[in-house]
Amino acid sequence: MTIYFSSNQLPQLKNYSVKQRQAILNIAMEKLTAPEKFIMNVIKLFMLIPPFLLLANLQSAWFFVSVIAVLLAYFFVMKPISLLFAEKYIEKAIKQVNLN
Repeated sequence: MTIYFSSNQLPQLKNYSVKQRQAILNIAMEKLTAPEKFIMNVIKLFMLIPPFLLLANLQSAWFFVSVIAVLLAYFFVMKPISLLFAEKYIEKAIKQVNLN
């Protein structure tokens, strides 16, 4: 299992422009089933709740540093997870985009 941090790393999307990749990924994300969406949202909650509870207690310049660190960590973890879930629907999304 390969971890992808960007849509241009996906082998199925290498030949597409950034705009086309975004459209294909949006369609693929729409095709996620309810349990898959639920799992992704639970992962987001587990990632966001503890850091923000910690942030609620900070009272100085460390607050801004911590917010930036939490946001960066969120994007570096959630992007690969989103791509992992969407990967199995990419072929269908490509066919749907090519038909339009």
